[in-house]
Amino acid sequence: MKDGGEAGLSTVEEIVPLPRLAGVTPPEGQLSFWKFFRMARHNGLAVIPRSAYEQPVIEQNILGFRTYLINDPAGVREVLLDHVAEYPKTSLEKRALGLAVGRGLLTSDGEVWRAHRRIMAPSFDHRSIQGYAPVMVEATDRQADRWDAEPGGQVIDIADAMMHVTLDIIARTMFSAETAHMAGLVERTIRGFQAMADFGVPDLLPVIGPLRWRMHERRSRAIFADFDREIRRLIEGRAADPTSGGPDLLGRLIAARDEETGGGMGAEELRDQVVTIFLAGHETTALAMTWTWYLLSQHPAALAKLENELDAVVGDRAPRHEDLPKLPYARMVVEEAMRLYPPAPGLSARLATKERVIAGTRVPKGAAVAVMPWVLHRHRLLWDEPDRFDPERFSPERSVGRHRFAYLPFGGGPRICIGLAFAMVEAVLILATLARRYRFHLMPDQVIDPHQAITLRPRYGMKMRLERRI
Repeated sequence: MKDGGEAGLSTVEEIVPLPRLAGVTPPEGQLSFWKFFRMARHNGLAVIPRSAYEQPVIEQNILGFRTYLINDPAGVREVLLDHVAEYPKTSLEKRALGLAVGRGLLTSDGEVWRAHRRIMAPSFDHRSIQGYAPVMVEATDRQADRWDAEPGGQVIDIADAMMHVTLDIIARTMFSAETAHMAGLVERTIRGFQAMADFGVPDLLPVIGPLRWRMHERRSRAIFADFDREIRRLIEGRAADPTSGGPDLLGRLIAARDEETGGGMGAEELRDQVVTIFLAGHETTALAMTWTWYLLSQHPAALAKLENELDAVVGDRAPRHEDLPKLPYARMVVEEAMRLYPPAPGLSARLATKERVIAGTRVPKGAAVAVMPWVLHRHRLLWDEPDRFDPERFSPERSVGRHRFAYLPFGGGPRICIGLAFAMVEAVLILATLARRYRFHLMPDQVIDPHQAITLRPRYGMKMRLERRI
């Protein structure tokens, strides 16, 4: 069953033709090695063949490595949930992410991962997130206040603005009073790592690959040196005086104990989890919001419906956590934006440790298995008009019958993102706070090119003109 049927077009959409959304043109067949190499260096999404969007499983041979891209929800469930122990992350992926996050939740396995997940889970429960909500709104309102101080009609890069907002939020919820200093340090560190994180085909080659990894390791240590020193200073300070930072996330993690063993995390483990939260939690939400503003700028009917909902529920005040159940359309807008432009377009590659049959295809032992939300979310067998922006496909009525593993903006199975609830509350509150005060109009000369570089970024930024609503 597809995503629940068709919704009628609104009056505006009947009059105004639906826009052609930014994406990639899939190649029709197998690419030559050199063409694959050139295209993959430019954008990893561009080498995914058209058949991937039409078939449950496709096999690719990349530099002699057999890779199976799984696009069938039941097959995805097998890899991510039912037989997850038989599909560990590849050593290449863990090595690449480990340059930044060490043995954080993204890279650890087995009992280490389970213990850390148990320790961290209470910091992301409903009560904790409810306590973070005012910080999310305040940080977003501060950004809007800065815009209000400028002349009307100014042009901004909304991608940069969303990065600043989510950095402010994560720094305040993580470090309390240390916000301004930490936000700047984190931003410099993350940008430096992203600039060097050009892992790809050359890293797999003999001779060249080992040389590149040594270079990656040296550069990564240099990039994170100042950040690591500051994190250790904060951890040591909190250990000496637990009340010095207030009830923030770092304090919670330092104080947390494993329910089963009674143990906590050491300084190095805390460092790795803090970096993981920043890398996975700050940029992904910022990108989800960036693509949301892009889609709303292209769909006036959806924007009008969102504004009507906000006017009715929020009015002229700031949104609150208790408003969220009354803002279903705002949530649907965010969900549909993450379907079309998932912040993490490709999940971790896995290694098949046993021979299996997935969706009727034999996957041999030793093959690589991949799940890509970018493909899954646009698959012709799973979604009606998959290239169309239609928030109401996430309404309760149209979600009936949708396989839970057909939509994976936060991954799936036991390793589903621990910050899922945090990110959704954050995204909807940012959307409500800013859409109440502003409209964002995409500049006519702005080129939109979705580019996969671990996360899904607009390669050339996203310049938008601000229009005040209130």
